[in-house]
Amino acid sequence: MLAKTSTIACVVFGVLFAGGAYAQPDPDSEAKPEAGPAAGADGADQLTLPKGRLLLDASLIASLVSGAEFKPFSLSPDVWYGVTDDITAGLVHSIAGVTGFIGFPGSSLCLSGSGGSCADIYPDVGLLARYKLKTGSLALAADGGLFIRHFGDPFQLALKAGADVRWHSGKIAVESDPNLIFGFTNRDGGNGDFLDLPITAFYAITPAIAAALQTGFIIPFQNTGDAYAIPLSIGAHYHVNESLNVYLAFSLPALISGQAIKGFDLRSLTLGGTYAF
Repeated sequence: MLAKTSTIACVVFGVLFAGGAYAQPDPDSEAKPEAGPAAGADGADQLTLPKGRLLLDASLIASLVSGAEFKPFSLSPDVWYGVTDDITAGLVHSIAGVTGFIGFPGSSLCLSGSGGSCADIYPDVGLLARYKLKTGSLALAADGGLFIRHFGDPFQLALKAGADVRWHSGKIAVESDPNLIFGFTNRDGGNGDFLDLPITAFYAITPAIAAALQTGFIIPFQNTGDAYAIPLSIGAHYHVNESLNVYLAFSLPALISGQAIKGFDLRSLTLGGTYAF
């Protein structure tokens, strides 16, 4: 039977997949058969942090493209803070933290240099917030904020508006973070509008280990037929203790795409963890 789980690690979708907020044992509590992946300490899913709590999610993401391994690679820290029991704010550097999709290297901090497909070491950052709407086996939160896609010339500013949805039953959990991205500046230079629809399924193999499978749709509103993508990620998560989770994921960012480069041509590896304070 799965044990009760920690509310702290059950934050928002971007952290959930990256941080592995699945079944986490509490050694001081009695196991309950209905406590499934990412169930909160009270048996209810929680998509926001409790007031005053802090969660750090750091991910190392590396390209595995043949002939260009680790070009780029990035170390992206996302920091989430419980402003109230209903509102969680985040300073986000990873693409997963903004769009919900894991496995895209090259965001802040991009560490492979100009010769390793990094235009800047600090190209982007976002300030996001999530508002709890519903808890329970079907949990819901509103999600949105501003983020900078590029600091340099041209400066690219965008807005995110979306929602976080999580359903769990027993050892299985399914999550989605549907969101719209609206470009404000330099719209003709690549800062366009997107619909992101990530879908992630979790299966708790043991109370400490879970497998995850993510796919979904990335749909640009401009040049949709040429620029859409359907990514695929396969991951595993390990709950080390009540504060620390580690995770590993292999991704195909454009398994199906309108671009010429797709399938296994693009691939990446993500290694990281979350720590709850």
